[in-house]
Amino acid sequence: MIADIFDNHKLYSSIHRDWDRAFAAITELLSRPISEGTNVSMEDRGIRLLIQSYKTVAPGTKKFESHKKNIDIQFMVKGKEIIYWANTGDLELVDPYSEEQDYMGFGNSDRASPIHLAPNSFAVFFPGDGHKPQCQWGESAGVIKIVVKLAV
Repeated sequence: MIADIFDNHKLYSSIHRDWDRAFAAITELLSRPISEGTNVSMEDRGIRLLIQSYKTVAPGTKKFESHKKNIDIQFMVKGKEIIYWANTGDLELVDPYSEEQDYMGFGNSDRASPIHLAPNSFAVFFPGDGHKPQCQWGESAGVIKIVVKLAV
């Protein structure tokens, strides 16, 4: 798991062959306004991009999730949220792995660490990183976030 700000993204370029392309795509998306209510999914040569717009919710209403085939880069455009992180070895599996969706769901943990995501910051989750996004930081708030999925 990594948490940082956009200006530091080049520090991690060696992590994945498509890392720089992912942040170039984020830069391109940010070059034009993204309005609330926008939910878009697109693919560009093996990089999957999602623009998500939603209201954050109480942490108890969300599950942890993890992936086997993808690394998630979650970049905050507008709003703020807490993403809870925990190693999947410390979590109870509640939704078995779906090959088609590259998703498995987990129950809550008292060993989770909060990651505060504000505009211009990002968090990266690797396989084995349980993460519970879309949790409110204070009051529920409207969020616009770009999620980039890089194939492992």
